[in-house]
Amino acid sequence: MERFYPFFSFILGLVTAWIIVIISRRPKSVRKSDSVVSEMDEFSEPLIKAENVLVKTTEDSSNAIIMISKAYYLGISGFHSQNIKLLEEIEVEIEEFNQRARKLKANTYRVIQELQHDSIETGHYYVQIVDYLREMAHSIKYVVRPLHVHLVSDHRPFAEDQNSELIEFSNQVTDFLNFALHMIKVSRFEQIDELILKRKEVLGLMYEQENRQIRRIKRKGTNSRNSILYFGVMSETKHLLLQTVNLVKATRDFVSYTKS
Repeated sequence: MERFYPFFSFILGLVTAWIIVIISRRPKSVRKSDSVVSEMDEFSEPLIKAENVLVKTTEDSSNAIIMISKAYYLGISGFHSQNIKLLEEIEVEIEEFNQRARKLKANTYRVIQELQHDSIETGHYYVQIVDYLREMAHSIKYVVRPLHVHLVSDHRPFAEDQNSELIEFSNQVTDFLNFALHMIKVSRFEQIDELILKRKEVLGLMYEQENRQIRRIKRKGTNSRNSILYFGVMSETKHLLLQTVNLVKATRDFVSYTKS
């Protein structure tokens, strides 16, 4: 593993420990000042220069992945423990993230006009990054919201084997997201093939678990509502993985063209 990765893994370990503490304490609310996405502010006029946009956009991509990884992990864990309050708090953060992504999209035209003084190609990749961020925001929303609605509506909970599968799946997804974050943080974009391989591994696990769910349906071990929820989580996650790879590629190209 690259020399930076052990240190980064240590940092991720600290983040995971922090998440566990948050779950155990069941905080009353998520303060807006604590939200990662609160840092995704739009650019002020003096900042719309290629080098400044580069730094800010890289931060936005990193912060987005951190938020999504956290939301995914806590969403699945909260559903497993039937912690409705936790899911409510995560939904608030996701909505804030969606609002920030919409603001970035709304400001795209103004940013592109300034970037074109330096490089039209750079502007093209900036547009891609913003679009992928919006797609990722949409996907994480429709992973967590149905889980929350299911619990609030007091529907039949998942069986233990279903919950175990989702926890295992969640661990692989967050590992994938953390690796994507590592690549952006330390600009190790030559590892893109490894990221794609990790995505294939997650998709392979998804395929196995979907087959298990189909077998449960055939033997009437689950109802239709639970199955729709189960397959819905898998479907949105598949889209999330794809858009994450696209985001990393677009960020790589944006960095490369801006620095060249």
